[in-house]
Amino acid sequence: MNTEMPLRLLLGPQRPVVNLDSAVAQSGIGDGPIGVISAAWQEAEGDIDDVQRLLPNPLFDLRLYQRTEELFAADERLREAYRRRQDRLKEQQRLYSMRLKHLMVAARETLRIEGEPAVVAAERRHAISQLRALDRHHLAQVEKAHTRFDSVFNADSHKLLAEHTAAIEDELSRFETVLMTGGNVIVLMNRLRLFGLDRLLRHKSIIAWSAGAMVLCDRIVFFHDRLPQGRRDPEIVGLGMGLLPGIVLLPDAKGRLQAKDLVRIRLFSRRFAPASCMTLDNGSLLSYAGETLRDSEAAKRITRNGRFKRVRAA
Repeated sequence: MNTEMPLRLLLGPQRPVVNLDSAVAQSGIGDGPIGVISAAWQEAEGDIDDVQRLLPNPLFDLRLYQRTEELFAADERLREAYRRRQDRLKEQQRLYSMRLKHLMVAARETLRIEGEPAVVAAERRHAISQLRALDRHHLAQVEKAHTRFDSVFNADSHKLLAEHTAAIEDELSRFETVLMTGGNVIVLMNRLRLFGLDRLLRHKSIIAWSAGAMVLCDRIVFFHDRLPQGRRDPEIVGLGMGLLPGIVLLPDAKGRLQAKDLVRIRLFSRRFAPASCMTLDNGSLLSYAGETLRDSEAAKRITRNGRFKRVRAA
């Protein structure tokens, strides 16, 4: 395995069409054992029989969710501190959403309005810069909450956490490749962060779909234009592992985005620029060697003008 340019194989949701088996077969990773992180499935973690039937490689789940539950059961102080942090993060997200709503309305109006081109363009840029400033502020506040928790509960100062982290590192040493499933992206990122997996996975080949792919980016963005209660403005919920910087991944974009609403899509693209916003729909694939895109199937990039263009490898 090339540890300087490890494989990053990103897939869309695995329903209704499964492309995990064909993608792995074409990836060149061989038939060695693969470590699995299915913590995003929460209580269903480790239920990987269906995945195993697709792949010839022996699969071994790392039990990040279950290990966290064991830590909480053994240390009430850790469990309570974790709960307080999550409460704080929920409150931070609520206030961010409230402020974001008004800025999004104003930004969309600037994209719709007609007038003196130079004047309108300046107001559009400023409206988008206000969105970016709020996003940066929110991320900073989220990181403060994480840093405060991490400063007390880490592998250097917490015996049980150190033991679990060492056990995970020992298990990971058996695998050149790790597979991360979809599911609850917040749960997944919290468990990865608790055990320092951003460091431990940096030089591993990674196969991931949906939520598992999202956490490889430097920012995790929630989006959904088709909720029962109405549209949801795209929200940053936190930092990812940063293994694939400069992209925002959008799993199931066909089902979640109203692609014909050019104003919303244009704003999405411009707000997160210079990052590339890329769709990961069912059946799609993005293959990276390190941070270099090597292959793409059915994935699309949102342009500045709100159009969707096929992602092509250099």
